[in-house]
Amino acid sequence: MITALQAEKEISFTEDAKPSLKQGVDMEKLIGVPHLFCRYSETRAGFIIVPIGTMTLQADGRITGYNHPNEGYWQPYQYGTVNSDQAFAFVGAGNRFIPSSTWQQTFCEMPIGYYCSDPEMPQKLCLVPHTTTAAGVHIVYVVASCLRFYEKTVPKLVQELLEEGIETSRIKVVVNGCDQDDDKTINGVDHAFTKHNAWELSALYEAPLRWQFDYAMLIHDTNQIHPGFRRKVENFNRHLQWDHLPATPMARCLVGLYAHDFLLRTNSWLKKIDGMDKKGGIIAEVAGEMIHRAKTVLAMGDPETNGAARQTEWREAADFFNSGTIRVRRVFPTINLHKFTHTDLADAITL
Repeated sequence: MITALQAEKEISFTEDAKPSLKQGVDMEKLIGVPHLFCRYSETRAGFIIVPIGTMTLQADGRITGYNHPNEGYWQPYQYGTVNSDQAFAFVGAGNRFIPSSTWQQTFCEMPIGYYCSDPEMPQKLCLVPHTTTAAGVHIVYVVASCLRFYEKTVPKLVQELLEEGIETSRIKVVVNGCDQDDDKTINGVDHAFTKHNAWELSALYEAPLRWQFDYAMLIHDTNQIHPGFRRKVENFNRHLQWDHLPATPMARCLVGLYAHDFLLRTNSWLKKIDGMDKKGGIIAEVAGEMIHRAKTVLAMGDPETNGAARQTEWREAADFFNSGTIRVRRVFPTINLHKFTHTDLADAITL
């Protein structure tokens, strides 16, 4: 089966032919074309890009679609290692000549720059061509649950997904910690019952083995969907073949999109952690183990805040599930997703 991603000619990262850094910026491709302005950081296996906003460099030096004093204007840069017609600088809105960042390299058709204002250390930046998601990309929504709670939590969440216009064929439920492996269809939704027991990581283990997709959106059975969720999830940049698109820069709660190929590459590790306790699951999540195993990572951006990535926000605390333990509402504003998580980690660990 050839998926939409495999059929398109995209820049991909293979072990045999890794892209290299090139000197100079093709200004003709840059000027007048919308780009994501992002922070760029290297990881163990690749890199992560965190969007700041969407901008367009105009031929007369103006910057449109984005507003910050550091990037008040752009101008050719003549003091670097390439000709000034292949380099530029962002300059402050107040002085119009002191650079806040300089740009004279390209990686995977993305201009690469270095921040040179406070704090006093160079920080890597990039501009990602603003390529929207193709209509043919096959996205499934994978709900991570467990044998003890799925009958109580999953039906309500499935109904919320349906109300977002997501078809039952694209909703998948993984129930971990079972006595035996089994596949069932319940009210039109595929359920994978698995003996694998590593919390939400079990869903990432089972999903590529059970189903075909381009990307899987991992959510928890303790999530609540708010209007606009699907639109925000499926409105992501497609300039590269991203292994992982987390809903926050450090993939809190593992919420985000995962490429099928990436999950297959990490499947041997996910198999090894079968039986991991909750404390271990929390450690692996917070350490960003899935991010560090990916070659290409783009944090999701919120289209309602000019494409910028956003952190989670904490809201009210209450006993949402009448379980006798207090949970706090954790909001993922980038995708209109809410999660109820324990205020006392001891409660989560003893589940």
